[in-house]
Amino acid sequence: MKLNRVHGIPCLIIDDESMITFREEWVQVLRSLPYEQFGDFFHSEVYPTLSDKEKKIWNKTTISNPTLQSAINAFFSSYQ
Repeated sequence: MKLNRVHGIPCLIIDDESMITFREEWVQVLRSLPYEQFGDFFHSEVYPTLSDKEKKIWNKTTISNPTLQSAINAFFSSYQ
């Protein structure tokens, strides 16, 4: 799993066939939060706006908050 830009848009790439598009502001907020608060933010701000396909991907995926935080940190490291 990694966070990368696809056609200029941040996308959480789960595997070769599954990805979830992220908004720039979500990435910025998640970057500023401790990973213990990711779940609350994701379920209140991100999940409701996902497409049905993206919700199915998210529901099938087990992503820990520390893993997501690592992906976000690597995303910012690669673009600086």
